[in-house]
Amino acid sequence: MVQEYSYRCKDYSLLTPPFKKWIVQPAYKLIPRGLPANLITIFSNLFVYASLYLAYNKELLGTINLLVIPLFILLYLVGDHLDGMQAKNTDTGSALGEFCDHYLDSFNNGILMIIILLLFDISNPYLVAALIGISYMAHTVVFYEQFKTGWLIFEKIGSLEAVFLTIVLMLLAYVPSVYLLYQMEWGGFTIIEWIMMMSAIGAVGTLIKTVKRLNDVTYGFWLYLVSILVIGYMSAAMFSAFVVFIILTLYSSVYIGRLMQGHLIDGIERSPGLFTPMLLIVLYFADFNSWTDFRIVIGAYLTLNVLIVIYKTTKPLSQYWVWWNPKTNESK
Repeated sequence: MVQEYSYRCKDYSLLTPPFKKWIVQPAYKLIPRGLPANLITIFSNLFVYASLYLAYNKELLGTINLLVIPLFILLYLVGDHLDGMQAKNTDTGSALGEFCDHYLDSFNNGILMIIILLLFDISNPYLVAALIGISYMAHTVVFYEQFKTGWLIFEKIGSLEAVFLTIVLMLLAYVPSVYLLYQMEWGGFTIIEWIMMMSAIGAVGTLIKTVKRLNDVTYGFWLYLVSILVIGYMSAAMFSAFVVFIILTLYSSVYIGRLMQGHLIDGIERSPGLFTPMLLIVLYFADFNSWTDFRIVIGAYLTLNVLIVIYKTTKPLSQYWVWWNPKTNESK
C-alpha cells in the first residue's frame, strides 16, 4: 500500500532565488505545458552523463572541456528546477516524480564530484574516497531526515552552491595561468586539492548540523556511516580512483533509494547492507594476486540492488507516468 503523498520542502539555499528568477523562469517560457516533468528530469540528466564521458575522455575536446562541461552542468541545473516548476504549474506532482528527480540526483552527486577530479587529474584513491565519501554522507543525511520527518531541508550553503562552485572552478581553469595555479603544490597537495578539501569541510558541517537536529537517528544511518568509511578506505587500498568512485556512488545510491522507498511507499526503514563492506574487508586481508574479478562482482551486485530499488519503488507508482500531460480547461 502506497502512503499518501505530500511534498514538503524547506529550501534555505542562498542561490536558489536568484537562479530561479534570472535563469529558470525565463527558460520555463520555452517549455510546452504538455511536456511531463519526468521527461524534463530524464532529459536534463543526460547532460551530466555527457559531461562524465567528456571528462573521462579529455583528449576529445582538450581544454574546450572546461567550457563545454560547465555549460552542460548548467543546463542540467536548469532542467533540475524546470521539472519541479512544470509539475507544480500543471498540477502533476507525484511520488513518482519526486523519486525520478531525487534518485537521479543521488548518482549525480558522485558524478559531478568525479568530473572535476578527472579534469584536474586528482587521482589519489584515498583522497578521492575521502572527498566522495564525505559528499555522500552529507547528501544521504538529507534523505534520512526526510524519511524520519517528512521534510526535505536544503541548507543555505548546500548542493546547488557546491555545483556552482565546480562550474566556476572549471571556467576559471580555461585561463592557462589559472589552471597552472590549480596544479601548484603546497603542503603536499595541489591548490585545487586544497580547494576541494575545504569544500568538504562544509559538507561535514551539514552532516553534523542535520544529525544534531534529528532526535531519532537509528542503527541504519549509523551503519551507513561506518560502512562508507570502511568501503572508502578498503576500496582505495585495492582499486583505482575511478573504481572507488563507482563503488561509493552505487553503495550510497542503494541506501538513498531504500530511504526514498520507505518515505514514499511503505514507511519501513531499511539497512544500507553489509555485503559490500564485509567483502572488501575479506579481500583486504586475503592474499590475492588480483582484485579485478572482485571489482566486477561488487559493481554487478550493487547495480543489481539499484535496479531492485528502482523496480520496487516505481512499480506501485507506475500509474503516475504519462508521455504527455493531459489537457485541462486552462490549456485548451
